[in-house]
Amino acid sequence: MTSTGIGASLLGESSLAWLMRLVWAILPLTTGALIDDILSDSASGVRWVAAVLAWGAWTAGLVGLLVRRPWGLTALRVAAPAPLLLALIGAVGSDGSWIAAVHGVGALVLALLPETGSHVVDGLSYGDERRLMLRAPFALLIGPVPLLWIVVVVGLSAGPLFLGDGRWLLGGALTIAGLPAAWFGLRAVHQLCRRWIVFVPNGFVVHDLLATREPFLLRRQDVLAIGPALADIDLDDERLIDLSGNALGVVLDIQLDGDIEVVPVARGVAEVKVVQRVLVTPARPGAVLREARARRIPR
Repeated sequence: MTSTGIGASLLGESSLAWLMRLVWAILPLTTGALIDDILSDSASGVRWVAAVLAWGAWTAGLVGLLVRRPWGLTALRVAAPAPLLLALIGAVGSDGSWIAAVHGVGALVLALLPETGSHVVDGLSYGDERRLMLRAPFALLIGPVPLLWIVVVVGLSAGPLFLGDGRWLLGGALTIAGLPAAWFGLRAVHQLCRRWIVFVPNGFVVHDLLATREPFLLRRQDVLAIGPALADIDLDDERLIDLSGNALGVVLDIQLDGDIEVVPVARGVAEVKVVQRVLVTPARPGAVLREARARRIPR
């Protein structure tokens, strides 16, 4: 087995991955009782709908962790904030709310870890490949992403809950409007879970359709250097393309021997940009550099 294959195997069997699965698997033991307490005075229809929604979210997250695909990471990260939110709602009048809160914090933190993201999406790799996530642009994290999460959760749950309470007109209207809105929100969030660097036998591909029109390959023989970008780097250099998205974290500067063509995302007609340097912000920059060294990049 190659060194990269060993690294991928260890990641697949890592204690962190199994810890995440365990924490998620036992969520019903703490959050389930809390949901019953919160909805104890509600109509039976509401309790039934809430149970279906809760079990559906939990199942989607667990299947995502086991199957390891980008859609699974989307499901996990959309569902992960819910246990903590429920614990906060039930903080008054529930003896078990603090246990659920601690459990919810643990599940949320583990779900958002870059190691979890890279582990889940790497399940899409085959042969001598390895995928490592890119960090989300900072501007998206402070506004659009939380709003999209609210749209998804409210869109999926508000209408059915009102229907369960017997409010047919309001519940039907919210369901008709909410489901398409939730689908739009899920698709938008899913784009963040489909951004990665994928190492392949002859180099690595930058796959970030939020920043470029199509993925592009950086061949091993073309890479002169790869490492942390200097603070005084000239971002106005015409031979440089900045795909970091101002994300929080270490920006890697990839310097090339020769030109490559990149098509940045832009309004109107797409224009090809010819560059010799690429800036990206991996979720795990150390893992990217170790993988590059293991594959003798640069030579």
